[in-house]
Amino acid sequence: KALGAMPQTTLGYEKLVNWGFAAEGEEEFVRMVLDGQPEPPRYFAEMKRVNRDGPAARGDLTPPPQLPDAGLAEALSAAGAVVVDARAAADFAAGHVPGTLGIPLNKSFATWAGSLLPYDRDLYLIVDESVPDAAADAAKTLALIGLDRVRGYFGGGAVDAWRRDAGRALETVAQLSTGELRTRLARGDRLAVIDVRGRSEWDAGHLPSAVHVPLGELAERAAEVPRDRPVVLHCQGGTRSVIAAGVLQRLGVSNVVNLSGGFGEWRAEGGEVDNGG
Repeated sequence: KALGAMPQTTLGYEKLVNWGFAAEGEEEFVRMVLDGQPEPPRYFAEMKRVNRDGPAARGDLTPPPQLPDAGLAEALSAAGAVVVDARAAADFAAGHVPGTLGIPLNKSFATWAGSLLPYDRDLYLIVDESVPDAAADAAKTLALIGLDRVRGYFGGGAVDAWRRDAGRALETVAQLSTGELRTRLARGDRLAVIDVRGRSEWDAGHLPSAVHVPLGELAERAAEVPRDRPVVLHCQGGTRSVIAAGVLQRLGVSNVVNLSGGFGEWRAEGGEVDNGG
């Protein structure tokens, strides 16, 4: 049927059952549409600019060069440069070079790279060389969201060389089980529990003692993080919270702990949950 020829009975039915007709004005409709949606990755703002102005001219997306292990210290000391450790979260937590930022190369790599990395600085990668084409895939993913200043990459051996050859200590992220957290909270230990999940996840249920600071906001809100007690970071399953630990460690917050099973394990084991939003 032609547009506008919809039967009145159909319109009446839609007014009864279609949630959109319940909105009282445009602002209310927008609020209802967005309610429960995840926060957009921060690189969306950069993509708006690229869509408006056009991308910068670039040649072929050739893989970045591999750099010698000994060059990692120089990369870390380069003015404004950021070294991204793209190994698995468990490997980063077990030992990483101080000053590096852990963002595991998985399906969420673009989201967190675009949320946490600067667009106006040189980038270097640390990758697990046992993963085929890891450096090339990471660089390509970064370029697709406008982060095209990858100057080179290091293999995981550079992390070992940092400790072995230079005699420098690696930084780690301590792990805490949900059972251990319950015990420590019950006996009154002074802990700062920070939930780095998204708003909709928090609203669906969270630890009663937790403070909500989404991962994408953590760096700019780091001043809110206590320095006088252990900081227990958690997400849903334990990966985003390792990223969060690296963010805080780079900013000088050293006493960070990862809740290894995350909120998912806490809830599955019957831990108390606050559903009050």
